[in-house]
Amino acid sequence: MSLKYQTGVRFNHHLGPQETLSFMGEGVGAALFAIALFTDQPLLAGPGILFVIGAVFALLGHLGNPQRAWRAITRIGTSWVSRGTLFISIFIGVATLSLVAGYLGMTALQQPLAVAALVVAVPVMGYAGMLLRSMRAVRLWRGPFVPLAFVAHSLATALILAWALIPLLGGAAAWLQPAAMVALVASALLSVLHLLRAERSEGVRASFERLFSGDLRTSFLVGGCVCGIVVPLVVTAVLSAFAGGIVMVLMLAVALCRLYGDFAYRNAVVIAGAYEPVMPDWPMRSSTPPAAPVACSTAAH
Repeated sequence: MSLKYQTGVRFNHHLGPQETLSFMGEGVGAALFAIALFTDQPLLAGPGILFVIGAVFALLGHLGNPQRAWRAITRIGTSWVSRGTLFISIFIGVATLSLVAGYLGMTALQQPLAVAALVVAVPVMGYAGMLLRSMRAVRLWRGPFVPLAFVAHSLATALILAWALIPLLGGAAAWLQPAAMVALVASALLSVLHLLRAERSEGVRASFERLFSGDLRTSFLVGGCVCGIVVPLVVTAVLSAFAGGIVMVLMLAVALCRLYGDFAYRNAVVIAGAYEPVMPDWPMRSSTPPAAPVACSTAAH
């Protein structure tokens, strides 16, 4: 009897575009809320909270039984899903209370609530990357650069959004444009470092093949790199050469381009994740029938 083994790489099929949308909404929303505090633009805080709430609903819509979602918080000591659920719940509650207190003129209450929400916003931004990093079987997501890159992308998207929206709200923050450019460069560098420092294993090689020459090439290179990094960086750098209404149009176009690019980058990284073939599959019997036993003959005495 001969034995055959199958050792193919299996790609991630548990996380997809809906989870990616949730990851992006949580990170960008928390970052946008933080920027609203630093620019003293409370009207930006509302969209930031709505981003996070929308991310939660995007994930709940994917669950088989959303009524049992509360169970996600029961393993805080061992699960990043539980920790993320806790951080996001606290952030939504405290950030919403700070907005209500500010609207009612309760300054003494609003300021400590806003600071508390700002503190919790940091782990909310880092949650998606830490969750992916905790899935040790997917080596593409290992290492410190995935959480750092996801945080940088959240900050870059939120800064671009704030830069484009604050003029419409009647405000001004000159530092947003250079800050957005720095965040874009940082997100690009961290994404490159993530790929350069990724382990060279069979699963990672299969992931790279999908990202650079396979079905995810357009999403990763055109969407994530060109639309998400190159176009926003170039337009923000040359925007001072324009004047009039075209400036506002370009700023809003850059914001939409960045939103799409952020999603395209994260979605490609998530979908490209591959589980390593730690050991061969269970052996299967060959279809070749065993050879007939050799007959023994005895000589008569």
